[in-house]
Amino acid sequence: MIKLVRIDYRLLHGQVVFSWTKSQGINRIIVINKEAATDEFKKMSLNLAKPTGVKLNIFTVEEALSKMPKVETLNENIMLIFGNTKETLAFCEAYPKIKEINYGGIPKTNDGKQFGSAIFLNEEEQQEARKLKEMGVKQYMQQIPTSKSEDLNKLI
Repeated sequence: MIKLVRIDYRLLHGQVVFSWTKSQGINRIIVINKEAATDEFKKMSLNLAKPTGVKLNIFTVEEALSKMPKVETLNENIMLIFGNTKETLAFCEAYPKIKEINYGGIPKTNDGKQFGSAIFLNEEEQQEARKLKEMGVKQYMQQIPTSKSEDLNKLI
């Protein structure tokens, strides 16, 4: 069962690895990011960053979509992590079962507008977030499970 869907350009790092996996009882993390899935060094680094006892898969959007029928049969608590809004939207358009997305970290760019302490969306990312909102996806910003959750849909 998919317990958490998160967008974080850092993919796996301390907050994700320890806070979210523990609070959600995560057994498997699926990173959906073309850059990570096609770079052997990034794959190796992500494997080193995962918690002991948690399985890790790293896929492109297309690979992840092809694996979803099998993923749905797993008796595991699963976290999907995307590195950006573009791949998240592409996945959600093809797999409309995602109803909630946690925004964890999107870096500031020259034209990025700040929405939360670690969330900066440029115009293209705002458009992608609006499309997800129109699809009925609840989008919220929350760094760690114990921090306050802020409704991104109200701000975009």
